Amino acid sequence: VWKQFEEEARRQGADPVDLVTKYMNECIEVWEDEALDKEISRDVQQSVYAEDDAVEIVRQYRQEKKNQRVSS
Repeated sequence: VWKQFEEEARRQGADPVDLVTKYMNECIEVWEDEALDKEISRDVQQSVYAEDDAVEIVRQYRQEKKNQRVSS
């Protein structure tokens, strides 16, 4: 599978290692977001915050996280 992917990536003018690294980072981000969403859902059910408040908190958290990655 890797050999086929590597050949096709190069044919497309892309570095296969860079593509896989980007994909892996995206997967990690999605998994972290899913875990955070579950945690927030549990916390919201037990808190006085409205769901809209939780959505805004998540949006701010993700923006801060994105800004930290860009700075690194």
